[in-house]
Amino acid sequence: MIIIEEFKVEESLGHLAAKVHQVFSAQFKKELAGYNITPPQFGTLAFLWRHDGISQIKLANKMHKDRTTTSGIIDRLEKEGLVTREGSPDDRRSHMVFVTEKGYRLRPTLEGLAVQVTLEVTNMLTGEEREILRLLLKKVYDNAPHEGEV
Repeated sequence: MIIIEEFKVEESLGHLAAKVHQVFSAQFKKELAGYNITPPQFGTLAFLWRHDGISQIKLANKMHKDRTTTSGIIDRLEKEGLVTREGSPDDRRSHMVFVTEKGYRLRPTLEGLAVQVTLEVTNMLTGEEREILRLLLKKVYDNAPHEGEV
């Protein structure tokens, strides 16, 4: 006889992952407020710091975000003077996104805040547990269907 445990939404992986994301986002948002940057804007900058000069379309694909959302984030980063857009020499319909000097100057501080928030939110974990959690989350994410790929 198979006994099925009662489903407890508050113990489900999806629910817990969503709640942990909310905790991280809220804490990071607080830390970034003084820099007039949101967590999604930081994420976009973090991709651009490693892929400067990428097209908006490729950037959206790398971040698994839709083009409209990505364009809006880039608009706000451009208004803050953190990125610029230039037409592509190969395709006049395409825009390349570049981090400005001001955007690069913020990199060490903002990356430091990201690490700080991670350590604060996961302070009950050992370094090894934190790494195991990161690897497990990455494995799930890397093997899950992403928007537009379903």
